[in-house]
Amino acid sequence: MKDNSKSVNLNVLNVALMFVGAIMGAGFASGREIWQFFGVFGTEGKIGVLLVGMLFIILGIMTAYIARKLGTNEMGKIIVPGNNEKISAVISWFMAFILFTVMINMTAACGAMLNQLFGLHRAVGGVLIAVLVVATVLGEFHRISKVFRYIMPVLFTAVVAVSIIVILKCEKVDADPSLLSPSPIAGNWALASCLYISYNILAMIPIVATSSINSKSEKTAILGSGLGGVLLGVLAYVIVSVLQRDMLFAQAADMPMLAYSTGVAPAVGLVYSAILFAAIYSSATSNFYGFTTKIKEGPVKGKLVIAAAALAFLLGLVGFKNIVAYMFPVEGYLGFIIIAMIVVNFFKVLRSSKKSEGTEYDPFDLPEPLVRVTGGKGGEAILIIGSEKTGLYDCGMACFSDRLIENIHKVLDEQNRTLDCIFLSHTHYDHIGALPYLLKEWPDAKVYGNGKAAAVFNSEGAKKTMVRLGRNAGEQFGSSVEITADGMKVDVILKDGDTVSLGKETVTAIFTGGHTDCSVSYLLEPQKILFASESTGVINGTGFMYPSILKSYSDAVASAERLKQMEADYIMVPHYGVLSEKDKVTFFDDFIEEAKRERQLIFKGIEEGLSDEEILERHKAVYWSEGRSAKQPFSAYKLNAEITISMTRIDFSENCDRIIKERGD
Repeated sequence: MKDNSKSVNLNVLNVALMFVGAIMGAGFASGREIWQFFGVFGTEGKIGVLLVGMLFIILGIMTAYIARKLGTNEMGKIIVPGNNEKISAVISWFMAFILFTVMINMTAACGAMLNQLFGLHRAVGGVLIAVLVVATVLGEFHRISKVFRYIMPVLFTAVVAVSIIVILKCEKVDADPSLLSPSPIAGNWALASCLYISYNILAMIPIVATSSINSKSEKTAILGSGLGGVLLGVLAYVIVSVLQRDMLFAQAADMPMLAYSTGVAPAVGLVYSAILFAAIYSSATSNFYGFTTKIKEGPVKGKLVIAAAALAFLLGLVGFKNIVAYMFPVEGYLGFIIIAMIVVNFFKVLRSSKKSEGTEYDPFDLPEPLVRVTGGKGGEAILIIGSEKTGLYDCGMACFSDRLIENIHKVLDEQNRTLDCIFLSHTHYDHIGALPYLLKEWPDAKVYGNGKAAAVFNSEGAKKTMVRLGRNAGEQFGSSVEITADGMKVDVILKDGDTVSLGKETVTAIFTGGHTDCSVSYLLEPQKILFASESTGVINGTGFMYPSILKSYSDAVASAERLKQMEADYIMVPHYGVLSEKDKVTFFDDFIEEAKRERQLIFKGIEEGLSDEEILERHKAVYWSEGRSAKQPFSAYKLNAEITISMTRIDFSENCDRIIKERGD
């Protein structure tokens, strides 16, 4: 399975260009859509363009806001208010079908373009675009985003430049309005404008939602989506101005912008044909990618993607002009329902967000003597300022080691102190990746962990895995840090219940298995601050609890029960921060319930005879979202989930044997 959720940290312009690329396909850049929905109506059509530009901005911002707040690009969740599961599933599949029809349109468009330019059979262009799109889509979203970054700025500039040349070179020719033929199901400018935004919103939602999730911040997502709407409005107005230079000529051509540019000069026509091909490719790629996200991951996914592209090509042979005139308006009528739902969902999410902002809890408003020195996303790093010694709880990822070291220096240098102790929760790369860099900076610091952690650091295979995952994270988050596992060590091997003095403060080691064999929780006294390990669960940014049991379900439950009895004043949860007073009361019980839920989900899949890959799809639907990728690469989630499923399958088999023995069968 490929990493189909790889974050690429898009900036404002990147998000805007992804939006533009999803819409500016064959119909848009060729002028056929713009003519059919705006140009044919004369001056009123230009009013329609301005209206549509405003709606692109508004609906783009709404989509981006919902995606960021809910932390998902799942179409059903973006569109359906209240996230009714059955309605969401129906809407999600309907949207997938619409995205598939875009591929039909794009294969037809490429066939029409090569036919108009070179007299080639329409099948030639259809096959060409289908092959290119499949090759790109199989590379997943990060490859698509790279294509858009390079193609769209050139494409936008070139369309505007060619349009200006056509306007300057071509004389305006008046036309008898009675000779102009609007689409029979979009017969006036107001209806045509509404239908245009309606069917285009279907293509916009998945790519804007995915771009927003993969943007640097919520502000970036919203500004980028708004800018995308502005750029689309500008392009549409420029193109409609060109088409209305000679309206009968525009009406007669399959691809009027191509016909205009060729009429100015053959060289201009060739340039515009390249522009048009790029537009077809970009729109087909983004929309077909959205469709393929509904295909289950597995060994046959690639074959299904190819088969779907082949089917789209065959259906596209009905002709580009017919598709624009009939299929698009029909989709537009259906899209009105989608627009209504997304508007309602936006205000629902907005109200919910404002309500929570009034009582927003900051999990990193830490009690003394803790200071957050985390270098970046992923694992946290918390500095403990003891009366005599300082300690660091976990290190975070290697790719953020430079920022981590800088943050620690800012705190310690002001007090003329050094780093004395490093306490390891366990040996996963997102918690200890920065350890070698810290020891290089503070070579006298002592590293504390249990014997299992020391054994892991002596394993070359384990260190290779740390480096591989560390490099994946570095690529995802754009870090230039050279990843190494050299220097990983444990200086002081702790036993369960051992204490470490920081002066007036003591740190007690509490072995809490379940997540890993080397998992350790720590209790800081006299403050009664408990650093819980991942064995007892993790909370994401939206407050959703998910287990992380990789070794033993029974050990994890026992660890939760043990920590619950300690009645700590503060509970620090990995990847989240300090729990609120309300959450602290129920946290360990909530974890046990969620662990049971996860276990039953896997047990049910095993009972139904599902493969591990099929069970992973069910697991992903519950426990993975694009928002989670802000802190954890999909590859790391997938690896952990596969281990959990494998471990639970063994547990299930052992339980079945025990039940049979008890029955005496």
